[in-house]
Amino acid sequence: MTSCAIVRCPDYGMDNLRQAIIRIIESTDFPAVKGKTVLIKPNILSDAPPEKAITTDARAVEALVAILKERGAGRIIIGDSPATQVARLQPRASGFMEMAERQGIELADFRERNRMHAIDGIDVPMASALDEAAIVISFAKAKTHQLMSATGAVKNMFGTIPGLSKSPMHLRYREPVSFARFLMKLYDECHVDYAFLDAVIAMEGQGPGSGTPRHAGLMIGSASGYAVDRAEGIIMGYDSTPLIETAEKLRPGISEASYPLLRPEDLIIPGYRRIESGKKDTFRTLVLGSVRNLFRRPSSRRPRPSFDAGKCRACSRCVSICPAKALRIESGHIAFTKRRCIRCYCCHEVCPFDAINV
Repeated sequence: MTSCAIVRCPDYGMDNLRQAIIRIIESTDFPAVKGKTVLIKPNILSDAPPEKAITTDARAVEALVAILKERGAGRIIIGDSPATQVARLQPRASGFMEMAERQGIELADFRERNRMHAIDGIDVPMASALDEAAIVISFAKAKTHQLMSATGAVKNMFGTIPGLSKSPMHLRYREPVSFARFLMKLYDECHVDYAFLDAVIAMEGQGPGSGTPRHAGLMIGSASGYAVDRAEGIIMGYDSTPLIETAEKLRPGISEASYPLLRPEDLIIPGYRRIESGKKDTFRTLVLGSVRNLFRRPSSRRPRPSFDAGKCRACSRCVSICPAKALRIESGHIAFTKRRCIRCYCCHEVCPFDAINV
């Protein structure tokens, strides 16, 4: 059984981050990195400042980079591709550009360098950095998620699909269970060797892009991304999440782990504002298969997004990402064709003005 280490980390001070990450590494099956190319995949959903808790904190990634260098890592790459990315990745507000320059490491643009991977009989573009790396590390952010209840180490690797290429995946895999099944196959393709979760400052409420920061004071790490995500869900107060429930039905025991330090059951955050939508979806979706999912109407149990005209700035990010083409801009405002909505919440995820609610 794999081990999953949970440690307390009160803030993003470099000494605290370093101590937390070293303790996690020493308590789990961390891979040997000496002389190897290492890819670190943080969650850079958008180039938001750290205090919004939308991205993995660049300071936490920098602490890991320093430790990897001490352990003799060769080339170190950091990369991601936000859902609406159309220009070169330059995450300055979040601190990743400055950190990469300071550390002298590469910030990869997944949109510019990718190759096709066959998943479920379709070609999916994925970052070429995955092929270049001998070691792949997912460094996720602890956040709620409108479709999947929580997003963590496994879902984080969805960002290896460049930019708007993610949108057709939501159209093909409309329900939480089918999307979880796809994420599992994608995660396999990414050959992830290790997973960290930044839960020093987590996100609750309407995550993953419009929620509220919540201090959790924790850092989690394991060779199993599923173990990390299971621990995250327990700490948030979920009985289960669509990803873990689906994963356990397909591969029993995949998220089980020993906890050499702290146990997630002892760290449940009181009053954590969770998302329950999608949790009750049936396992039947797995049997129906991908082809039938293309023609299924979305579950009526999940609410549609609503749009706040007072906050909207007509930036068109939601229009670009909507896989069902349910949105358009008319007279400077969002026009919404409700019957087309598949309730994937991509629009909510990418809105930079908190103008979309679920």
